Amino acid sequence: MIAVADLVARMQTLSEERIARVVSLIEDLAELEAREHAEDLATAREALADGEPPVPWEEAKARLDALHGIP
Repeated sequence: MIAVADLVARMQTLSEERIARVVSLIEDLAELEAREHAEDLATAREALADGEPPVPWEEAKARLDALHGIP
């Protein structure tokens, strides 16, 4: 992972047009991440609304491990 100070230094060497493109890409990625979180939240709310009790993490992990052949 690149340090923020290094990123700022790199950005200062770019043209205004290139900076605008980089910022646009960052904004697009942030929007995609926000949409993904919203979808995850909606899915979680639907799962809770179905009336079934939540599965404890240990049980969920054991099921996933078994599904993927992990001992």
